[in-house]
Amino acid sequence: MGKIEFANCQDVRNQKKIQELDCPRCHEPGGIEAFVKDGILAEDGVCDNCGYILSEGTELEEVE
Repeated sequence: MGKIEFANCQDVRNQKKIQELDCPRCHEPGGIEAFVKDGILAEDGVCDNCGYILSEGTELEEVE
């Protein structure tokens, strides 16, 4: 078999990526595990240290 091409370019676009973000409240490095799609949080992210919640729909540019 040769190289497999993407059957549908939407498959890649619809994938969520996991990123660890520093908490904006307590500044815990990597305290929030965020699921990101197109630069926007795909679901709420909660800080493991202080419980701060980044709401779904928040743009990463606002956090970083």
